Amino acid sequence: MRFLAALTVLLSLSGCYSMSPTHIDDALSPSAGSGVAYVVGVVGIWPQARYGAQEQMIMIRKRGSDDFATARLHNEFYARTARDLRETGRGIGTLFVMPLKPGRYEIYNVRFDQGRSLSWSREDFTIGMELEAGKAYYLGDFRAGCLIGRSMPCLFLHSDHLERDAALVRARYPQVPGLQRLDMPNLYTATPFIREENGASASIYKAMLSGKL
Repeated sequence: MRFLAALTVLLSLSGCYSMSPTHIDDALSPSAGSGVAYVVGVVGIWPQARYGAQEQMIMIRKRGSDDFATARLHNEFYARTARDLRETGRGIGTLFVMPLKPGRYEIYNVRFDQGRSLSWSREDFTIGMELEAGKAYYLGDFRAGCLIGRSMPCLFLHSDHLERDAALVRARYPQVPGLQRLDMPNLYTATPFIREENGASASIYKAMLSGKL
């Protein structure tokens, strides 16, 4: 008990350890002469979620390759990614800005760490992206919640807040070009792990995530 008390005091004095919201394999990082394309969005916890994971993650890879990049929100007492957005309830979000080599990419999986358990899609899905040099692509806002005691523990609700997030990027990353919305017509292939927040049948998922069902 004394050790835990001392640790709590030290953490409160030193502050929470700040973690990076992104990981990018070296093979995908821009190099001299390769050009750079930016992938931008928000990942976090849905404001009305009754339960949340300690870490929620979007996974991106280059087509035909095992090289990947990730965007995450990590939320623990002693270590966390930045809370760039805070809403009522449990809502928090981390802005991510990924500089990548231009090329063909795909969102192919998700990962949720609840401390005692991990969950992800057992089969990869494909949400394709064609990234051109000198451009910045907005993926949207991915907010997670968890369903305790269900066969599918956690999922993301996807929404669009381009103007809000573009303002954050301009203020913090002035080198990034103006954001352009990335069209993702096949987002449905990630069902049920990613759903449009205001899409068809979203109401039942939101009711379960909020604990009303």
